[in-house]
Amino acid sequence: MSSIKQVIEILASSEKSFEDALQRAVQTLSSSVPNITSIYVKDQSCKVRDNRIVEYRITAKVSFGTPVEEFDMTDIERTFDEMPQPAGNGAPDYSHLDLQTEPDLPTPTEPENGSATEPASGGGYSG
Repeated sequence: MSSIKQVIEILASSEKSFEDALQRAVQTLSSSVPNITSIYVKDQSCKVRDNRIVEYRITAKVSFGTPVEEFDMTDIERTFDEMPQPAGNGAPDYSHLDLQTEPDLPTPTEPENGSATEPASGGGYSG
């Protein structure tokens, strides 16, 4: 079954440990975020008071997914005006679309009064 993953970044803390901070985050999130699949710990830090650690803090990215059958595709707009036609070999055929395949390059022009490098035109090396 295919799925679409979403990722949110969270901050969590605990007075006990980093692991407890992560467990609290999962427990709190699971009531509102469906199908949590992983947590990536991005950063860890501690709050210190009187030379003692008083709080363990984590910054984490939480991944969760929704099965494709449950995902509502009506909110996603198509970016193409026309669907590509199948070419018979599995690749899309765009021959029915007017595509520009060559860049618009500047057209070379000739100088009006001769070459800029000819001495008669005032350019180049004159001796």
